[in-house]
Amino acid sequence: MMMLTLAGASLDPASHPNRLIVAVRFMVVAVAWVATGSTFLFMAINRFSQVRERTRQFAILRVLGGSLFFILTLLLQETLLVALPGTIAGIVLAYFHEWLISTVLGGLFVLRTPYSFWLPAGMIAASVFFLASSCSAWRATKLEVLDALAYED
Repeated sequence: MMMLTLAGASLDPASHPNRLIVAVRFMVVAVAWVATGSTFLFMAINRFSQVRERTRQFAILRVLGGSLFFILTLLLQETLLVALPGTIAGIVLAYFHEWLISTVLGGLFVLRTPYSFWLPAGMIAASVFFLASSCSAWRATKLEVLDALAYED
C-alpha cells in the first residue's frame, strides 16, 4: 500500500477520515489507469504501423519459404527485446522521479512506492506491450503474399 506524506505527516489514505486525502488517492489511481490505457493505445498504434511499413519484407520472407510461424516468432522476439529493457527502464525512472520530487519539494509532498510494486508494474507493462505486439503479429501472418508485394508505401 502506498503511504502519502503531506507536510511531514504520514497518512494512510484508506483509513484516514479526511476526504481530501481519499480524493487525492483516487486521483492518483485514476491518472495511473489513464496513463496505462493511453500507453497501450500508443504501443498498439506504433506496432501496427511498424507491421504496415514492413509489409513487403514479410511478403519476401513468405516467398523465400518463411512460414507464418516464423514471422510470428520473429515479431514476438522483437517484442521481448524491446519490452524487457523498457520495463526495467520504466521502473528505474519511476524511482528516480520519486527521489527527484521529494528532493525538489523538500518533503512537502512525497509519494513512496514500496519495492513490492516492482513485479506487478513490470508484469503489467510487459504484458501490455506483448498484447499490442501479438495483435500486430497476428495481422502480419494474415497478409496475402501477392497483395503485400504489390503494396506501395
